[in-house]
Amino acid sequence: MLFSRPDRRALSRLLAAAALLSGVAACGTVVLNSTGSLTRYDRLQRSTSTATEARLFIDRPAVERARTVRIIPTAFPANVEGSAPLTAADRRLIANNADRALCYDLSLKYDVVTSRDADLTVRAQVTRVEPTNLIGAGTTIAGSAAVTIASQVGVGFAEGIGRIPIPRVPIGLGSLTVEAEALDRHHQQRAAMIWGGAANSFTSQPRFAASSDPYDLAGDFGQDFGYLLARGEDPFTAANTLPTWDRIRVTILGEAPLDPDCEAFGRAPGVDGILTDYIGLPPEFSDKGPAVPVR
Repeated sequence: MLFSRPDRRALSRLLAAAALLSGVAACGTVVLNSTGSLTRYDRLQRSTSTATEARLFIDRPAVERARTVRIIPTAFPANVEGSAPLTAADRRLIANNADRALCYDLSLKYDVVTSRDADLTVRAQVTRVEPTNLIGAGTTIAGSAAVTIASQVGVGFAEGIGRIPIPRVPIGLGSLTVEAEALDRHHQQRAAMIWGGAANSFTSQPRFAASSDPYDLAGDFGQDFGYLLARGEDPFTAANTLPTWDRIRVTILGEAPLDPDCEAFGRAPGVDGILTDYIGLPPEFSDKGPAVPVR
């Protein structure tokens, strides 16, 4: 089975690194905190990637022996630092986006099950969030629309109908921190990650919603932790490859997942999501969340 990492995320990390080196405030703030949600922290090692904040642990032999995996829905408590502007519905949608992405990547290697006697049980918790600033996002959306209109009614430098993307105003770019681990049947930690990600001015899609950047970042987290478990490798230093047709079909077009148990987290928004993202509408306009309650 082939594995891939979308080009947008690779580009995002390269631009984030460049922004840090140049001193440009083009990224949100990433903070790695340890809140006690993991069973242990002493084996975590910082990723060698310079464009990402993460600490990782993987017991590769134990993970390679596993055949089944159970996903406990990601926890996003109301008292998490920075979460005040987010509603309970926002938090559920953000957490579910992490689970949906995680389930896809885990299904590339494991049989996803709901049984409590799975070889691995995966759980995660959001520990810090910085919501999207609506003024910054709205200014970018309005500016992009103005450029598009001007190009179509004047001499024009662009063809077609739609909003021309421009770099985001570097105000209030969102961020997210998540702790996650995989436990075996004896409740022993076999993999763990503290993950921190932030939106940037160049590749992060602006939408007029406080939840928009954390929502996108939750999907990035799910893919990274899923990659760690499925491949046993640092996802931040992995070679970039083109997305497979399965990844495009399931995670972008919103078709049926590879593993039927992943249906519990709902399907990707598909074409509706592409269109609503393009015009800057909130994630809930196209993402309906989990299909059924997950235990």
